[in-house]
Amino acid sequence: MTLARLLCAMMVASLLASCASPPPPPVLRIGLIGVFEGPARNASGMPARLAARMAIDELNATGGALIDGVSHRLILIERETANRPDAAAAAARALINLDSIDVLVGPQFSPLAIAAGAVAEASQVPLVAPMASSPQVTAERSYVMRLTFLDADQGDVLARYAFDSLGLRRTAALFDAASEYSRGVVERYGRTFTARGGRMAGVATYNGDDVGDQGMQIRRLMQEAPDAVLLPNFSVRDSSQVRLFRAAGFRGPFLGSDAWDAIALRGRQDIDGSIIVGNWDGRSDREGVRTFRDRWNRRYLGERPRATGAATYDAIRLIARAAERARVRSGMALATALRTGAPFDGAFASYRFDSSGDPIRGAMLLQMTGDSLLFRATLSPQR
Repeated sequence: MTLARLLCAMMVASLLASCASPPPPPVLRIGLIGVFEGPARNASGMPARLAARMAIDELNATGGALIDGVSHRLILIERETANRPDAAAAAARALINLDSIDVLVGPQFSPLAIAAGAVAEASQVPLVAPMASSPQVTAERSYVMRLTFLDADQGDVLARYAFDSLGLRRTAALFDAASEYSRGVVERYGRTFTARGGRMAGVATYNGDDVGDQGMQIRRLMQEAPDAVLLPNFSVRDSSQVRLFRAAGFRGPFLGSDAWDAIALRGRQDIDGSIIVGNWDGRSDREGVRTFRDRWNRRYLGERPRATGAATYDAIRLIARAAERARVRSGMALATALRTGAPFDGAFASYRFDSSGDPIRGAMLLQMTGDSLLFRATLSPQR
């Protein structure tokens, strides 16, 4: 056989071999950004990771996502971020430019989601922020949506419950002056509470970077004899502030936002009677919660399901549903389908969508009593 014929035969054999190998199945690539180390690991990063993996496996077990008539297997690609906006933005860029993801999930904290969302918006890649509640996450953005309620909405539902159900008429508030989150809750609470006939007996601030206590502010607020105290701060601060208020003689209830870590604070006698806003009640008998809880407990024995996990689980499922509806894996069509989908009874909440990127959903009011959280009401914010 001549060299030319040999080369020709080898080319034919190569072509036949390539024709015999089926093309790889199409995939939908989902990027997850999380804080997997440090203080936020157990309450945020790890529940998100575990829930995302569970949702991906469940969807793939039933055929993945049917996009434009073709089954797509879902692939999860994770990138860790430090708890800093610049690190979150870098993780988003890496997932988009290096990992070629189709859609992003996370980060969970608002400052990180704002930064990652800016990268997603500029790259025209949809992003779902499961737990980020700052209005800046979705403001003037078309590719970003959230699953939680807005920060300030907590102030509205807390004020209505405090006035209408608890009969409170005088409230004091203490919050971090540099925290847009805390300020928004207090301002919205004050507007709603006073509009109903209540009075803000005193409002004081502190510097979140100051390691000292707020004894002086607390003594000043106590002079106004409040019926309740609003503390929309993170649990590490609220924990010490509660002790100082009790030491100063305050015996009324505290009002807390979703920044409180109810699991970490449970069992504290000085917390008893406090009312907090909750995104999620894992003990609910609603079908979406019950199904998630049962599946989680079977898969992750001994690992407590958390709100972050429920929200991330919903995010993955909503992405698959939106991709099937939009008949595409990414881009504006997918973002629009995410922001305008039909009502969805999820693990985290029951949602309706109005194209704003912010879901229409209720917030739960929970009372801390002993080792338990008692469900009191679900209220939708009045906008």
